[in-house]
Amino acid sequence: MKTLFLIILACLFALASEAQWSYKFLSKEKHFLYSSGDYVVGKNNGGKVSVNYVYNNKFTVNIGFNATSKQNAQLPQEVLKSTQELVPLSTATPFSNSENLHLMVGRVLKLNRDGTMRFLLQGGPGLYTSRNPVFDVGNGSYDFNIEATKSLCLVLNPKFEMPLFSMIGFSAGPMILVNNNESYVGAGIGLMYGIVGKN
Repeated sequence: MKTLFLIILACLFALASEAQWSYKFLSKEKHFLYSSGDYVVGKNNGGKVSVNYVYNNKFTVNIGFNATSKQNAQLPQEVLKSTQELVPLSTATPFSNSENLHLMVGRVLKLNRDGTMRFLLQGGPGLYTSRNPVFDVGNGSYDFNIEATKSLCLVLNPKFEMPLFSMIGFSAGPMILVNNNESYVGAGIGLMYGIVGKN
C-alpha cells in the first residue's frame, strides 16, 4: 500500500510541476523536475520510484523509495533435520523482503552540447528495512513470524538519463546499497516523467 501511494504521489507531483513552472527562476532550460520509475534487477529483483530535481543543469536532488523481494526463506535446520515430520501451522509461505527510503544529492555531467543527454553521479543516506521470518518449532509443528529490522545505509545510484520527448525520458544505471548487515548491487532501467529537459 505504501508503494502504491508513493507511485501515485510521484506521478501527481510531476503533472502539477508543468503547470507551476512559470517563474523565471524555474527555467526549463536549466532546471528540471520529474518523477521516475525503475525496474531493478540484481541479487534480488524489485522496483524504485523517486522525485528528482535538477538545479542549473549542474546539481541534482533525489528523494526515492525502492523495494526488493528475496527468495522464499529457507526452513531452519531444526525443521529440516527433525526425526519426525513437522507440520506447518500456517499455509502461508515464509518470505523475506527489503525496503529503502533514501535522499541522494549529486552532480550532473552533460554528455553533449545541447544537454539532451546527461550522466548523474549521485549518492546519499537511506533508511533500510529488512523483513525476515523467525521460526518457532513446537511439538510436532512449526510456525513463523515476520520481524522487521531497520538500519541506516549508504545508497549510490549513478545513472544515464536521456529525454525522449518534452515530458518523457529514459534512464539506466547501477544501484549499490551498503549497510552493516548486507550489501546489494543491482542495475535499474526506467522512465522519467515530468519536466525532464529540452529535446
